[in-house]
Amino acid sequence: MSLVNETTPVTRWLVLIRVVNRLGAFSMGFLGLRLSHDLGAALAVTGAVLAVFGACTIPSRLLGGVLATRFGARPALLTGLVASAAAQTAIALGPSVPVVAVGAVALGLAYEIVEPATQGLVAQSVPPERRAGSYSLLWAALSVAGVAAGAVAAVVSRWSIGALFLVDAGTSLVAAAVVLLRLPAVARTRSRGTWRAAVSGRLLAWTGVGCVSATLLMVVVFMLPLTVAAGGHSPSVTGGLLAVAAAAAIGAQRFVARWERRVAAPVMLLTGYALLTAALLGWAWGTLPALVAGAALEGASGALLLGTQQAVASRMAPPDAAAGVLTVYGLSWGVGTVVAPLVGARLLAAGAPALWLTCAATAAVLALGHGLHHALVRPARVAA
Repeated sequence: MSLVNETTPVTRWLVLIRVVNRLGAFSMGFLGLRLSHDLGAALAVTGAVLAVFGACTIPSRLLGGVLATRFGARPALLTGLVASAAAQTAIALGPSVPVVAVGAVALGLAYEIVEPATQGLVAQSVPPERRAGSYSLLWAALSVAGVAAGAVAAVVSRWSIGALFLVDAGTSLVAAAVVLLRLPAVARTRSRGTWRAAVSGRLLAWTGVGCVSATLLMVVVFMLPLTVAAGGHSPSVTGGLLAVAAAAAIGAQRFVARWERRVAAPVMLLTGYALLTAALLGWAWGTLPALVAGAALEGASGALLLGTQQAVASRMAPPDAAAGVLTVYGLSWGVGTVVAPLVGARLLAAGAPALWLTCAATAAVLALGHGLHHALVRPARVAA
C-alpha cells in the first residue's frame, strides 16, 4: 500500500506545499540569535520579543480561520505564505532591533494563518472515514521535512543568521507559487453555522482534552534536546533521535491509513497514548538504546494521535464549516506552546527522570480516559 494511494490530488499538493515551506522553517530557532548576536539586543529585550511572537500565533490562527471561511482556503494559504515571506525578509535585512522586532510580530501574526486552511481542505476533499490517515500523512511528512530542515540550517548558518530567514522567505514564496499554480480548486459553499459549530460544547470539550495533549507533546519538543544534553550526549544525538522519530511516523501513518476504517477513534487514541507512555518511560531510563527506542515509539504515537485527533474534530461539523471548527481546536496548540516551557522547566529542575515519569503518567491517564470512554459509549450505542 503506497502513501500516494491513500491521498487525493488536493492532499498530495497540500503535503508538497507544507513540506516545501517546512524546509525553510528552521529559522525560528535563530530569532533570538538574530536579535542578541547580530544586533546586540539585551537578553530581556530578546525574551520579550520572543514572548510576543509566541502570543501572536494565537490570533494568527483565528485570522487564518476567518480568511478560510470567508474567502476560501487558497486565498488564506496565499495570504499566510506571502505575509510570512515579507516578515522573514524584514527580520533578515532589518538594520536595528526595532525593525526586526516589528518583523517578528508580523511573522507571529502570519505564522499560523495556513493551518485552518490546510486542515479544512483535507476535511473538504477526504471522506470522514479516511481523514485520520490524511492528517497523519501531513504530520509525518512535516516531521521528515523538519529533520531535513536541520541539515539545511547547518549549511546556511555558516553564511549568516540573516541568510536563514532569507531562505525561509524563499521557501514560503515557492510554496505560495505552488498554491497559485497547482493546488486544485475545491468547491466551496458558504455555511452560516460555521462559527456556531465551532463553539459547540462538544468541540470545546474536545479542545480542552487537546490542550492537555498538546502541552504534553510540546514538553517533548522543548525538553528532549535539554535532557539529551544533560545526559552527556552531543547535539548530534538529538538530531538522530528526531530522524528515528520521523521514520517511525511514516511507518505508523501506513498503519493509520490501513486500519482507521476498522478501528474506533478511542482505540486508536488509546494505542497512541500507550506507545507514548512506553516512549517516555524509556527516556526516563536514560540510556542511549532507551532513548532511541523511545524516539521510535514517540514518532509512531504522534502519527496515531495527531491524525486521529484532527479527524475527530473535523467530523464535528459539515466539511464546509471544518476550517472554523479546526481553528478553534487548533488553539489547543497555542495553549500547549505557552504552557509547556513553564511546566517542562519546573519538572526538569527535579531531574530528567522526574520530567519523563510525570509525562508518562499523564499519557497513561489520557490512554485510560479514551479506553473508558470507548468502553462506556460503545454499549450505549449498541443498546440504542
